Amino acid sequence: MERESFLRVAWRLNRFFPLLIASLILLNAAAYLLLGYVVTPQLAALEKELMDLQARTRQGRLAEAATKTPAEIYRRGEADLQKFRATIPAKSEFPALLGEIFSLANQAGLTIDQIGYQPKEVEGEGLLRYGLAFSVRGDYGQVKRFIHSLEQSERLMGIDGLTLSGGRDSGEAKVELRLQLATFFRTEAS
Repeated sequence: MERESFLRVAWRLNRFFPLLIASLILLNAAAYLLLGYVVTPQLAALEKELMDLQARTRQGRLAEAATKTPAEIYRRGEADLQKFRATIPAKSEFPALLGEIFSLANQAGLTIDQIGYQPKEVEGEGLLRYGLAFSVRGDYGQVKRFIHSLEQSERLMGIDGLTLSGGRDSGEAKVELRLQLATFFRTEAS
């Protein structure tokens, strides 16, 4: 009995797998050639272009920084500070802030019984810092909507403290949120 070659036996038993293997080898070779002769040179050119653009950007920033004098930087800072101060409302707007907080709580389905506030003058700035403290109670979704609406408010407010506690009320899961906010107002003199 003559020994037949391995390829002939494989071909006779199943013609699909040798064809599949041969096509995969050809596909792999084509992908390697495409990568080596087309993609890699394009990638190298794009990387070089990116590095050139980054270098030009750095040089531009350095040149811009070198042309600014300390006096010019100071003037620009003063102008930015004046724009910021213009966004701070007058002290007479405090009742409107309280109304907005009550309204946002009402929109979230919550009620605020009372808000405690404590004004404190910021020395030498012509500003009053108001610390506000209050509690709301409801389900987690309502409390979450309320916090989100406070964050989205146009007013300059910061959350100084937040305490969340849970419990059950008439079989329903309820949470109590204690908030401490801070906001600023201009004094009448400024």
